[in-house]
Amino acid sequence: MTAQETINGLYLELLFVAVILLSILFINNIVLYKQKLKDRISVMLLTAVVFSVFEILWTLFDGNPNLKALTYISACGYMILFVVFTVMLNQYILSRFDRLPKSKWANILFYVVPPAVFAALCVTTPWTHWFVSIDDAGVVQEEILFDALFTPMLLIYVFTAVFSAVHYAIKGRRGGDRTSMRIAYNMIAFGVLIPAVYVLEILLLDIDSKYLALNLAVSIAMVYLTTNVSTHTLLQTRAKVEATQAELRVGTQIQTSMLPSTFPAFPEREEFDIFASMDPAKEVGGDFYDFFMMDEDHLALVIADVSGKGIPAALFMMFSKIYISGQSSLGGTPAEILERVNKLVCANNDANMFVTVWLGILEISTGKLTSASAGHEYPMININGKYEILKDKHGLAIGAMDIAKYKNTEVQIKKGDSIFVYTDGVAEATNADNELFGTERTLEALNAIPAGASQKEVLEGVRAAVDAFVKDAPQFDDLTMLGLHYNGPKE
Repeated sequence: MTAQETINGLYLELLFVAVILLSILFINNIVLYKQKLKDRISVMLLTAVVFSVFEILWTLFDGNPNLKALTYISACGYMILFVVFTVMLNQYILSRFDRLPKSKWANILFYVVPPAVFAALCVTTPWTHWFVSIDDAGVVQEEILFDALFTPMLLIYVFTAVFSAVHYAIKGRRGGDRTSMRIAYNMIAFGVLIPAVYVLEILLLDIDSKYLALNLAVSIAMVYLTTNVSTHTLLQTRAKVEATQAELRVGTQIQTSMLPSTFPAFPEREEFDIFASMDPAKEVGGDFYDFFMMDEDHLALVIADVSGKGIPAALFMMFSKIYISGQSSLGGTPAEILERVNKLVCANNDANMFVTVWLGILEISTGKLTSASAGHEYPMININGKYEILKDKHGLAIGAMDIAKYKNTEVQIKKGDSIFVYTDGVAEATNADNELFGTERTLEALNAIPAGASQKEVLEGVRAAVDAFVKDAPQFDDLTMLGLHYNGPKE
C-alpha cells in the first residue's frame, strides 16, 4: 500500500467519524435539547451531515472510470452544500452579535447572489468543466474556477464573521463590557478553529493539495464537537427562558381570570350596559378594573393603575383589588372606602409602591353617581350629547401616605348618559415621533363613535384610534378602559 493510499484510507475514516459526530449532534439538538428541525443550528448540522456524505461518496467514486456521472453528482452536491453551510455559519455567528445586514437587498447581495451563481456554475460543470473535470481514469481534476472561486468564497464567509468578532471584542474591552467580550472571544474561537484544525491536519497528514478544500469537512466536525458545550449552554438558557415565559403565561391567565370580562351574574338587568378591557404592556400588568353589585341598587365601578410594570406590579395589583372589593362590601361612600383601603395598603407596603384608583358607585334607581379619586385620571362623561372631562376631586394615590383623605364627587346622570374611565396608558400612548395620544384625541375618538353603539364598540373604537396613532411604536404602558352606559331604572 502506497503512502497516498494510506492517507486516502485515513481520510475516509476521518470522514466517517465526521458524519457520525455531526449526526449525533443533530440528533441531540432535536431529541435532547428539543430544538425544532427548522432552527438554524439544526439546519446547519443536517446540511453538514449531508455534504459530508456527499464527500464520502466523492472520495469512493473518485478514480473509477465507470462512475463518472456519480462522481460529478457527489462532487457538485458536496461543493454546493458546503457553500450553503458556510453561508449559514456566517449568519449564525453574526446573528449572535445582532450584526446581520439590516437591508433586505444587502442580505440578498451577500447571502443569496454568490451561492446562487456558484450553484449555477457548479451544476453546469460536467459540460463546461469550469470547476472540475474527470479524466479518462475517472479521477477528478480541479479546474481554474475551483481555486479562483470556491476557496476564496469559503474564506470570505468564514473570516467576515471572525473580523466582526475581533472588532466587537476590541470595542467591548475598551468599553469594559465583559459580556460582549466573552461572546466575541467565543465567536473568534468558533471561527478560527475551523481553518486552524484544517491547517493542522494538512501538516500532520501531509495531505496532497487536491484535498485542501475537501479536508474542511473533518475540521468542521471537530469544531462542532468542541463547541457543543456552548450550544448546550445556549439551549439550557433558552429552556429557562421558555419556562419563565410559560410561568408568565399562567400568571397572565390567573390575572385575567380575576378581571370580570362579562357580567354573567346579572344577565337580566337592563338598567346599564358595561364593558371593560385591559391590555398589559408586558405578560402581566399593573392595571386592573372591577365592577360588582354592592346591593340590589348600587353598582360599584373600579379602575386602577399600579406604579411599575411586570410581576411586582401584578402582585401589588392583586391584593389592592382584593382590599377594594373587601372594603366595598362593608359599605360607605367611595371616599370612606378608599381611606380604609389606603390604611391597609400602607400598613403592608414594604416595597413602597402605590396605586391610583377611581372608585364610583352608581345608584341605579336614581342615576346618582358618587365617585372618589386617589390620584387617577379624570373620567370622561357624556351627559350633554358629547363626552367631556369630569374634573372630580383628587386625593393622594393609595399607598403614598396613611393619613391621606379623599373627597366624594357627585354627578347626576340620566337615561342615555355614559361614563368612560381609563388608565394613563391611553392618553400617554406614544408614536414613533414621541408624540402623546393625549386626552384631546381620546375625547375626539369617543365623540366620533356613532350614537347607539354598545360599550364594547365604544372601547374598540378608542383602541382603534390609539393603534392608528401609535402605528408600529411599541406599547410602553398597560392600556385599560371601562365604559358604562346608563339606560335608566326599570319601569
